[in-house]
Amino acid sequence: MLLESLHEVHDMSADNGAELTRILAAHREHVAAARAAAQQRALNVESVRHECEAPLRRVAFPLLREWSLRLGVEGYPASVEDRLGCRPPGLVFRLAPHGTPASSLTLACEAGPAVRFKMNVDGKDLDDDLQTPLVELETGVVVEQLGRFVTAALAATIPRRSDCRP
Repeated sequence: MLLESLHEVHDMSADNGAELTRILAAHREHVAAARAAAQQRALNVESVRHECEAPLRRVAFPLLREWSLRLGVEGYPASVEDRLGCRPPGLVFRLAPHGTPASSLTLACEAGPAVRFKMNVDGKDLDDDLQTPLVELETGVVVEQLGRFVTAALAATIPRRSDCRP
Protein backbone atom coordinates (compact mmCIF):
# COMPACT_ATOMS: atom_id res chain seq x y z
CA MET A 1 0.00 0.00 0.00
CA LEU A 2 2.77 2.43 0.93
CA LEU A 3 4.66 1.49 -2.20
CA GLU A 4 1.55 2.16 -4.34
CA SER A 5 1.13 5.62 -2.70
CA LEU A 6 4.74 6.50 -3.40
CA HIS A 7 4.32 5.38 -7.02
CA GLU A 8 1.18 7.58 -7.39
CA VAL A 9 3.03 10.59 -5.93
CA HIS A 10 5.90 10.03 -8.37
CA ASP A 11 3.45 9.77 -11.32
CA MET A 12 1.67 12.93 -10.15
CA SER A 13 5.01 14.76 -9.84
CA ALA A 14 5.94 13.68 -13.35
CA ASP A 15 2.57 15.00 -14.64
CA ASN A 16 3.04 18.28 -12.74
CA GLY A 17 6.57 18.58 -14.09
CA ALA A 18 5.34 18.05 -17.65
CA GLU A 19 2.63 20.67 -17.16
CA LEU A 20 5.14 23.18 -15.79
CA THR A 21 7.48 22.44 -18.71
CA ARG A 22 4.61 23.08 -21.14
CA ILE A 23 3.71 26.38 -19.38
CA LEU A 24 7.32 27.57 -19.43
CA ALA A 25 7.74 26.64 -23.10
CA ALA A 26 4.54 28.53 -23.99
CA HIS A 27 5.77 31.53 -21.97
CA ARG A 28 9.10 31.56 -23.80
CA GLU A 29 7.26 31.49 -27.13
CA HIS A 30 5.07 34.44 -26.05
CA VAL A 31 8.13 36.40 -24.88
CA ALA A 32 9.90 35.74 -28.19
CA ALA A 33 6.80 36.82 -30.14
CA ALA A 34 6.48 40.00 -28.02
CA ARG A 35 10.15 40.86 -28.61
CA ALA A 36 9.79 40.32 -32.35
CA ALA A 37 6.64 42.50 -32.41
CA ALA A 38 8.39 45.25 -30.43
CA GLN A 39 11.35 45.19 -32.80
CA GLN A 40 9.00 45.39 -35.79
CA ARG A 41 7.12 48.32 -34.21
CA ALA A 42 10.44 50.09 -33.60
CA LEU A 43 11.40 49.59 -37.25
CA ASN A 44 7.97 50.82 -38.37
CA VAL A 45 8.22 53.93 -36.16
CA GLU A 46 11.69 54.70 -37.49
CA SER A 47 10.46 54.22 -41.06
CA VAL A 48 7.43 56.45 -40.42
CA ARG A 49 9.67 59.12 -38.87
CA HIS A 50 11.96 59.18 -41.89
CA GLU A 51 9.04 59.27 -44.35
CA CYS A 52 7.06 61.84 -42.38
CA GLU A 53 9.65 64.32 -41.14
CA ALA A 54 10.40 66.10 -44.43
CA PRO A 55 6.76 66.69 -45.49
CA LEU A 56 5.80 67.95 -42.03
CA ARG A 57 8.82 70.22 -41.92
CA ARG A 58 8.15 71.50 -45.45
CA VAL A 59 4.34 71.88 -45.35
CA ALA A 60 3.14 72.21 -41.75
CA PHE A 61 6.00 73.75 -39.78
CA PRO A 62 6.09 77.09 -41.67
CA LEU A 63 2.30 77.47 -41.35
CA LEU A 64 2.31 76.68 -37.64
CA ARG A 65 5.15 79.11 -37.04
CA GLU A 66 3.42 81.85 -39.08
CA TRP A 67 0.11 81.41 -37.21
CA SER A 68 1.97 81.33 -33.88
CA LEU A 69 3.65 84.67 -34.61
CA ARG A 70 0.41 86.29 -35.81
CA LEU A 71 -1.57 85.06 -32.80
CA GLY A 72 1.19 86.39 -30.51
CA VAL A 73 0.98 89.82 -32.15
CA GLU A 74 -2.80 89.76 -31.64
CA GLY A 75 -2.32 89.05 -27.91
CA TYR A 76 -2.83 85.28 -27.92
CA PRO A 77 0.42 83.58 -26.89
CA ALA A 78 1.15 80.57 -29.09
CA SER A 79 4.14 78.35 -29.77
CA VAL A 80 5.28 75.47 -31.97
CA GLU A 81 7.11 72.48 -30.53
CA ASP A 82 9.22 70.40 -32.92
CA ARG A 83 8.90 66.79 -31.79
CA LEU A 84 9.93 65.21 -35.09
CA GLY A 85 12.86 63.44 -33.41
CA CYS A 86 10.57 61.87 -30.77
CA ARG A 87 8.34 58.83 -30.81
CA PRO A 88 5.83 59.29 -32.27
CA PRO A 89 7.30 62.05 -34.40
CA GLY A 90 5.22 65.18 -34.73
CA LEU A 91 4.66 68.89 -34.30
CA VAL A 92 2.67 70.47 -31.47
CA PHE A 93 0.98 73.85 -31.84
CA ARG A 94 0.07 75.35 -28.44
CA LEU A 95 -2.29 78.22 -27.84
CA ALA A 96 -2.28 79.58 -24.28
CA PRO A 97 -4.44 82.70 -23.92
CA HIS A 98 -3.89 84.52 -20.63
CA GLY A 99 -5.87 83.08 -17.73
CA THR A 100 -7.14 79.99 -19.55
CA PRO A 101 -5.79 76.46 -19.90
CA ALA A 102 -3.51 75.86 -22.86
CA SER A 103 -4.92 74.11 -25.89
CA SER A 104 -2.90 72.09 -28.39
CA LEU A 105 -3.06 70.75 -31.90
CA THR A 106 -0.72 67.81 -32.47
CA LEU A 107 0.26 66.64 -35.93
CA ALA A 108 1.52 63.12 -35.27
CA CYS A 109 3.13 60.77 -37.78
CA GLU A 110 1.55 57.32 -37.96
CA ALA A 111 2.03 54.11 -39.87
CA GLY A 112 0.50 54.12 -43.30
CA PRO A 113 2.27 56.59 -43.60
CA ALA A 114 -0.23 59.17 -42.40
CA VAL A 115 -0.56 62.28 -40.25
CA ARG A 116 -3.13 62.46 -37.44
CA PHE A 117 -4.40 65.83 -36.27
CA LYS A 118 -5.25 65.58 -32.54
CA MET A 119 -6.94 68.47 -30.77
CA ASN A 120 -6.98 69.23 -27.06
CA VAL A 121 -9.02 72.30 -26.20
CA ASP A 122 -9.35 73.73 -22.71
CA GLY A 123 -7.76 70.59 -21.28
CA LYS A 124 -10.14 68.18 -23.06
CA ASP A 125 -9.32 65.87 -25.97
CA LEU A 126 -11.73 66.41 -28.84
CA ASP A 127 -13.03 63.24 -30.43
CA ASP A 128 -12.93 64.55 -33.96
CA ASP A 129 -9.34 63.65 -34.80
CA LEU A 130 -8.58 63.63 -38.51
CA GLN A 131 -6.10 61.36 -40.22
CA THR A 132 -4.78 62.15 -43.67
CA PRO A 133 -2.43 60.07 -45.80
CA LEU A 134 1.04 61.60 -45.89
CA VAL A 135 0.94 61.94 -49.69
CA GLU A 136 -2.20 64.12 -49.32
CA LEU A 137 -0.64 66.45 -46.74
CA GLU A 138 -0.81 69.87 -48.32
CA THR A 139 -1.13 73.46 -47.19
CA GLY A 140 -4.94 73.49 -47.54
CA VAL A 141 -5.38 70.48 -45.22
CA VAL A 142 -3.12 71.99 -42.56
CA VAL A 143 -4.81 75.41 -42.79
CA GLU A 144 -8.27 73.82 -42.49
CA GLN A 145 -7.33 71.83 -39.38
CA LEU A 146 -5.41 74.73 -37.86
CA GLY A 147 -8.44 76.99 -38.46
CA ARG A 148 -10.79 74.49 -36.77
CA PHE A 149 -8.42 74.22 -33.82
CA VAL A 150 -7.86 77.97 -33.33
CA THR A 151 -11.62 78.63 -33.62
CA ALA A 152 -12.39 76.01 -30.95
CA ALA A 153 -9.53 77.10 -28.68
CA LEU A 154 -10.51 80.78 -28.83
CA ALA A 155 -14.18 79.95 -28.27
CA ALA A 156 -13.16 78.09 -25.09
CA THR A 157 -11.69 81.33 -23.72
CA ILE A 158 -15.03 83.18 -23.79
CA PRO A 159 -16.45 83.36 -20.26
CA ARG A 160 -19.67 81.38 -19.89
CA ARG A 161 -22.63 83.40 -18.70
CA SER A 162 -24.28 82.08 -15.61
CA ASP A 163 -28.02 81.44 -15.63
CA CYS A 164 -28.21 82.87 -12.11
CA ARG A 165 -29.29 86.47 -11.78
CA PRO A 166 -28.26 88.77 -8.93
